[in-house]
Amino acid sequence: GSPNRVERYQQYEVMDSDPEINAALDILAEFCTQKLKDGKSPFTVRWNSKGTNSDIRILGEYLQQWNKLQQFDTKIFRIVRNVFKYGDAFFIRDPETQKWNWIDNSKIIKIIANESEGKKPEQYIIKDLAPNFENLVVTQITPNINPRQSGGGMTSGAGYMGSPGAQKGSSGPFPSASGGSRFGLAETEHAVDAEHVVHLSLSEGLDNNYPFGNSLLENIFKVYKQKELLEDAILIYRIQRAPERRVFHIDV
Repeated sequence: GSPNRVERYQQYEVMDSDPEINAALDILAEFCTQKLKDGKSPFTVRWNSKGTNSDIRILGEYLQQWNKLQQFDTKIFRIVRNVFKYGDAFFIRDPETQKWNWIDNSKIIKIIANESEGKKPEQYIIKDLAPNFENLVVTQITPNINPRQSGGGMTSGAGYMGSPGAQKGSSGPFPSASGGSRFGLAETEHAVDAEHVVHLSLSEGLDNNYPFGNSLLENIFKVYKQKELLEDAILIYRIQRAPERRVFHIDV
C-alpha cells in the first residue's frame, strides 16, 4: 500500500470534522444502506435462475440469521461509512461462530500478497491485537516452517506464522534490504491467515495502493484545503476590518 497510509487515516479524521464533508459521508452511507421493502434487512438473495420454494425459504432464513449475527441493523451504516471514509474496513471472522470482529485500520501493519497470483492476499499482519482475539483459533502462533522444506512456493497458513522471536533477523526465502525477512513479526504483531479476514475495500486492484483501497476523500483533499484557507482568510479580514465605516456622509 501507500507508504504514508496511516498518516492519511489521520488526515481523513480531520476532514470528517468538517460539517459539509461529514454530511456528505452520512448521505452516501444512508443512501447505500436503505432497508428493503420488507423492512427486515439491507440484503437480499438475487437468483440467476428461478429457485424452488424450499430453496428460497431456507436461504431467506439463513440470510436473516446472518444479519442478526453480524448486527447489520445497527452496524451496516457505520461499516459502509468507514469504507467510504478510509477506503477499507477490516474484520476478523471467528471460524467457530462466523462473527465479524472489527479491526482498526491503523492496526493493519501490512498485507502479505502472493505476487504470482495477481497480488492475492495471503496474510494480514495486525499489531496490538485485542486480548479477546488472541485466544481465537485464527490468531494462534504456530511453529515456524520453512516454505522450502514444505514443498516451496507461496503457501498460506502456518508456513509464515512463526513465533516473533524466531523470525527476527532471520533470512527467509525473500530477504529484505535490511537482511531480515519481510515475514518477520514484532513483539506485538500477529499474522492472521487471509481466509479468516473480511476485507471490504474500494479497490479494483488496478492501482499502486492495492490490496488497500482508496478513500473517497482522497480526491477532494486539495479542494478541502482551499476551502479551509478561504474560511480563515474571510475570518481574519472581518476581524481586521471590523471598525471600518459602514455609512458615508457626502456633503451636497
